[in-house]
Amino acid sequence: MTAPYLSLDPLVPWRQLPRPIAWDQIFGRSAPLELEIGCGNGEVLTRRAGERPEVNLVGLDVDWVSARRALRRINLAGLGNAVVVQTEAALGLERLFTPQSLAGVWCLFPRPWPRPCDAHHRLFSNRFLRLLGSRLTPTATCRLVTDFKPFADWVAGQIPGTGLEAVWQEVPPTVNSKYERKWQGQGQKVFYELTLVKGEHQPWPNPEEPVLHYPHFDSLNPEALTTWEDWGEISVLCKDVLYDREAGRALLRMVVLEDDLEQAFYLELMPKPQGGHLLRPAPGCGVLPSLGVQRALELTARRLSRT
Repeated sequence: MTAPYLSLDPLVPWRQLPRPIAWDQIFGRSAPLELEIGCGNGEVLTRRAGERPEVNLVGLDVDWVSARRALRRINLAGLGNAVVVQTEAALGLERLFTPQSLAGVWCLFPRPWPRPCDAHHRLFSNRFLRLLGSRLTPTATCRLVTDFKPFADWVAGQIPGTGLEAVWQEVPPTVNSKYERKWQGQGQKVFYELTLVKGEHQPWPNPEEPVLHYPHFDSLNPEALTTWEDWGEISVLCKDVLYDREAGRALLRMVVLEDDLEQAFYLELMPKPQGGHLLRPAPGCGVLPSLGVQRALELTARRLSRT
């Protein structure tokens, strides 16, 4: 059984906070800010935080089980200079960190997706590297370590046009992380390290998040409470509907695809005391305001309104 986290204090509830995040307020001090992409169980994050008390460290991981383990390690170590963010890397970099704010980044043994047909899933694509470079301070670097040489070669091939330069080398085991020990146990003695150095700043502003407008309508067509899809530059899919006819309420499970952002959330259809209905994102879904979410609201209201 996985040991529980001891406290949620080191977990940053970023969906509930103004974005980009005011990291000085999160840590209660101004200090150089560093990021670990894919912090996993928090082993390396907590070690670095203990060794470098003068730095504010953010560990980012998309997996809740990993984030929970990292939270436990941070609490057991009694660290005040390390926090955890649960989200995917590109989304976190784009929305949570301002340009030229990171004094250092590291990523240890990211999933290499070894099959060529899966290469599009790999992190550190040309687009991701341009985003990453925009968040680094002029003197910052990103350290990437992998056990899979073809992945290191692939990342090196993504560098042109990103404003970054890569120093590539073979290294012995030096990280002392779970995955490094795993590969060592299987006989691997050489690993591959890329140090990405910022050479030219390429602007990448934080995306503006629009104020969502919730549709109100006087009449409802219950027959329109069905699944549907609308594909285009912004794609909106209604995947499921739960409808309480007696209460006049419904939940619609939506998926919105726009640019490199995919969101799954519920829209709530609720009667208003003065008559008619209101359509809004269901509370607690943590949806990010976007043009796609606004389009989902408008398309859904158009289908549900009586004509």
